[in-house]
Amino acid sequence: MTKLSAPGHPFQYAWHVPDLDKAIDYWTNVAGVGPFFINEVDSGTMEGFQYRGGAGNLQMRVAWGQSKEGQIELIEVNSTEPNVYHDLVPKDQVGFHHIGIWSDDYFADKALLTERYENVMDMGTNTNICYFDTSADSGNMLELIERNDGIIGLFGMITKAAEEWDGTKPARTMAELMGG
Repeated sequence: MTKLSAPGHPFQYAWHVPDLDKAIDYWTNVAGVGPFFINEVDSGTMEGFQYRGGAGNLQMRVAWGQSKEGQIELIEVNSTEPNVYHDLVPKDQVGFHHIGIWSDDYFADKALLTERYENVMDMGTNTNICYFDTSADSGNMLELIERNDGIIGLFGMITKAAEEWDGTKPARTMAELMGG
């Protein structure tokens, strides 16, 4: 296997959680990471969304917070259909799910990873984010994320909020992050 476009650069660590509010409470009050920004995700709004090569349905709440060493992502699935998160972690359990890695050449990296692993979820034609089932080799999945100005800007705002966080209001909306 040849190298990925951004090798050795995992930056995101993600857990499936059955109760997002409880998970945020743990991460902010025990681990000292925060604040977390909550985003509602509905696959019905994503053109080209696929789960295991076919149509899928996924509704979830996702929260992102920045620690000094990496981004923490917490995922609460609200839909009942089969999904990439419950493929690895039972719906009523907390469990580590995936690492997120950057891609500087998304389509080449996606093709490279597809040679070895199943692409289990594609977030759509306009997103350039997909998941590979690497659990047989690593115990978790791998999320490939195109490094572009939009996502770098979003995650940069989350990092800035973490650097300035005074411990108040641990759970916030995406609108609050965007200044709305």
